[in-house]
Amino acid sequence: MSKFDARYVPKSAMTIFAHPDDAEFGVSGTLSKWARAGCDITIVLCTSGNVGTHDSKFTPQSLAETRAKEQKTAAKIIGVKSVVQLGHDDCQLQPTLELRRELVREIRKHKPEVVISGQPDGWLYGSDYINHPDHRAAAAAALEAVFPCAEMELLWPELGPAHKVQAVYVTLTDKADVWIDITDTIDLKVESLRAHASQMVDWDPDQMIRAWAAEGAKQARKQAKKRGKADKKSKKSKRKYAEGFRVMKLVDEEQPVEQ
Repeated sequence: MSKFDARYVPKSAMTIFAHPDDAEFGVSGTLSKWARAGCDITIVLCTSGNVGTHDSKFTPQSLAETRAKEQKTAAKIIGVKSVVQLGHDDCQLQPTLELRRELVREIRKHKPEVVISGQPDGWLYGSDYINHPDHRAAAAAALEAVFPCAEMELLWPELGPAHKVQAVYVTLTDKADVWIDITDTIDLKVESLRAHASQMVDWDPDQMIRAWAAEGAKQARKQAKKRGKADKKSKKSKRKYAEGFRVMKLVDEEQPVEQ
C-alpha cells in the first residue's frame, strides 16, 4: 500500500466546505470509512447555510440554528466528533484574505495530515447543475490556506505554529485519480444526508447517492483497466460504490507524518 492511495487511511483529516451537508453529499462515505479506522476528522464549514431554503417559515437566524443542529447529528452518524462553524453568510462567500486567515488558524490548530476540499474551478456539472458560488469560494480559500500560508512560519505567527499539510484530496472533479471504496459505508452516507432534514424535505437521497457512487466504482474500474493495473483485491471485495478524488501529494511519500 502506498501513501495516499485508495486504501491509505490518514491519522487525521480536515474537510473544508461551504455549507452544512456539503461534506455529506461529497465525501461522507470516505469520512465514515476513515473514522472507523481511527482517523481524527474535523469538518470545517465556511457558512452557516442561513439562506439555503425556499421555505418561508424560516428566518436566516432560525435556519442557521436548524442547520447547525442537523450538522452535529450528521457528523455523529459518520463518526466525526469535531465540527467548526465559521459562520459566514450563505450565498455571499468570497475567497478573501480574512477567510484564508480563518482557515489557516483551523489548520494550525487541528494539524490535519490531509485536507479534503472541492475544486475551485468547478462551474458546470452535466447539463443541469451550475455549481454554487460558495462551493468555488470555499475550495479556493482552502487550497490557498493549505499552500503556502499554513506552513509559512513568518506568516501570521499569532495564528499558531506553522503546519505542513501532507496531501489535499479534491472532490467533485473530472480528474479523479484515487477512488475510495465506500461499499461498507454507503448506508451511513445516506443516513447522514437524511439528517439534513431542512434540505431533504420530502426527498430521499438514497437512490441518487447510490447511483453516483456506483458510477464512481465504474469509473474506478475503467481507470484501473486503462492503466493496466486492474486491482484483483478490489474485484474480490466486490466494490460496488466509490468516491473519487484528485490527490495532490505535497510531500514525498517517505517523509514522516507530523504529529
